[in-house]
Amino acid sequence: MAVRSKLLSWCWALGGAGLVFAARLREIHTHTGDLPTNDQWKIEAADIIAPWLDGALRPADFFAPHFEHVPAWTRFVAWLQVVLTGRWDPFLQTTVNALFYAAFIALVAHWITRHLRPLAAGAAVALLVFNGCLAHDWENITWGFQSQFPLALLCVFLHAQGSFAHPPGGRGWWAAQAAGVAGLFTLAGLWAAPLAVGLVALWTDPRGSRRRLLPPAIAGLGLALILCLRARAPGPALDLAPRTPWQFLFALLDQLGWPAGWAGAFALLQLPLLLFALQLRGRKDATAFDRTVLALGLWAAGMAVALALTRGADYYGYVSRYGELLGVQVLANSLALARLVPALPRARWAGALFAAAWAAVVVAGAWNLSTGGHARHFHERSATYAQLRRDAVQAYLRSGDRRLLDEPGTRAIFFQPVEVITTLLDRPRFRALLPASVWPDNPPDRTGAAVRALQTHAWLVAAPAGLLLLVGAGLWWRDAAAAPVLPPFALHAEPLLPWLTAPAALAAGALVFCWPDPLTFDQEERWRRFFNPPGAVGPLELHIVSSSEPLPDEHLFGAVPLSPPAVRFQFSGTNPGTPAFTCTAWSKPFPIRTAWFIVPYTGSPVAHGNGLRLRIEEPDGGFIAEVGCPGPNTNEIAYWAADVRRYAGRQARLVLYDGRTDTDAWVGAAPPIAAPDPSLAPRMRAAFEWETTAHAHHALARLSGAAFLVLAVWWIAGRSPRT
Repeated sequence: MAVRSKLLSWCWALGGAGLVFAARLREIHTHTGDLPTNDQWKIEAADIIAPWLDGALRPADFFAPHFEHVPAWTRFVAWLQVVLTGRWDPFLQTTVNALFYAAFIALVAHWITRHLRPLAAGAAVALLVFNGCLAHDWENITWGFQSQFPLALLCVFLHAQGSFAHPPGGRGWWAAQAAGVAGLFTLAGLWAAPLAVGLVALWTDPRGSRRRLLPPAIAGLGLALILCLRARAPGPALDLAPRTPWQFLFALLDQLGWPAGWAGAFALLQLPLLLFALQLRGRKDATAFDRTVLALGLWAAGMAVALALTRGADYYGYVSRYGELLGVQVLANSLALARLVPALPRARWAGALFAAAWAAVVVAGAWNLSTGGHARHFHERSATYAQLRRDAVQAYLRSGDRRLLDEPGTRAIFFQPVEVITTLLDRPRFRALLPASVWPDNPPDRTGAAVRALQTHAWLVAAPAGLLLLVGAGLWWRDAAAAPVLPPFALHAEPLLPWLTAPAALAAGALVFCWPDPLTFDQEERWRRFFNPPGAVGPLELHIVSSSEPLPDEHLFGAVPLSPPAVRFQFSGTNPGTPAFTCTAWSKPFPIRTAWFIVPYTGSPVAHGNGLRLRIEEPDGGFIAEVGCPGPNTNEIAYWAADVRRYAGRQARLVLYDGRTDTDAWVGAAPPIAAPDPSLAPRMRAAFEWETTAHAHHALARLSGAAFLVLAVWWIAGRSPRT
């Protein structure tokens, strides 16, 4: 490879990494607080820093489990920063984490540009850098504890790339295996990386070297470690495993479609890697680059499976901290496209159109995740949360006042076991590690001042990074006609394709009919039909009879903290965004023509001061009686079967009483549904489980359609005359 081409690779690698680093510095400066939060007080402070201050720190302490994880490197990095700087500073921690992630970007970008033609490499690197600059993974950017994620990505890439780029048994190959072992001490799911490497080696060359068995052995070691940790867990583990196969399917299909967010996106976004994998089957001559691409994609898909298995019970959409892992799917599929599209013999233009549509879906999805939803919620409140944590700690340090620390709102954004925090803060040597902005008795430190200045002036990083990219663009113009390092990718007929797509199309189409109302594919329409079936009394049209604040009646519509929004807006409630708000609200009257009403409700309707009732009236509005909801209290959705057999021919109103000012004290209800008997309530409860996973219903329908389309294209291509 020419010297100028090597320079091009480094210009793009360092320029792209610099832009990502600068973007993360800006996010850190704007949204990181000066106090560590959540698990850091246990995993770092109590487990590592406090024993170090006492002179009792042992190497084994770094390997203590955290649920099924062993975040040894995260602990080591946090401890090393404290030792070198004398401060336990989130601004420093997050800056170091951003450097780790930028190093991952640089390594991947350099690897890409060393192997692909400049045009394909430029497109892949641009997508990689664009994704890395966004804030969809705001948790990992602004929380110091999350060094485990960029460290995991570095281990995965070094292990996969090194395992295929070097001959088995060589120094580079052994270094790659060391990276695979090191990854086991970042995140629990890193055992899947060496497994993916082993499976790709078997898929491409079934009779290869015996040394290829070492990566699966590393995977077995990692899996055994997880099973051992779960068996020896001292207390109840955080069990979020899905309760039904449909919960698992919902979480899996959605995560395979990251970052699009719409049902069935995985069928589009994972198609390049699927076709690429089929093309590599049994190819002993497959390049190390192609095998690495497939291994990265297989590992990312494995992470989606693992997350669905361990976090599927309460899954309602993408979680910020897993975006960096799921983003490897985007990387692998983009590189698969870069290899497949130029190899199309007669329809390269069609491949280019597909690649453009694929990239548009990825870009739009990543942008939406970074500017809306949970990211926007966090960005709007991050400064308030940081100030609240600082005020709580300073109040305790000044006078021992722990009232702010004990408040539920503070604990929710800080750390639930307050005693862990206070025990540490009572130690003078530990207080000396806090930033001066938290404890003014501590002198400012140079390292903290330097990283804060760098975050404030992130353009000092972005400007030279942009200059490097401009230099790379000039070199690209000169090298546009240079021969690629990789040989051209040759396509061959794949007999497995119809045998995979036909069963997938039929199975997905059949599973669609497991759901109630199988031919309704609009999610909002499904929720409307579920909460407003025949017999529902229609919109509640609540009227505020009395309240603590003069709010208009329409503010009660959708005023319940339920997810997703399509469910929220089937309800009316008393939580319009102000916890101190109290009121009594009546619905419009509706006639009693059946023996029962089934009322979907949520909140705290039977707590002291709160209630959910049916007010029975004469046709002229005269009061007769009230029928009260017996509970139980719930922050989810329950179904109250109200017995109104005694009041046939009268009319009723739904009444929401909210007299409490607790943060969780609110009442919400959907329109009552007339029913001849109470059996509708348990039927709705069972049907609701299906509706919460309707995303999988829509995804399966689109998968079926996409699979039939692939079959049709394959059949037409097979019948076309060859020239």
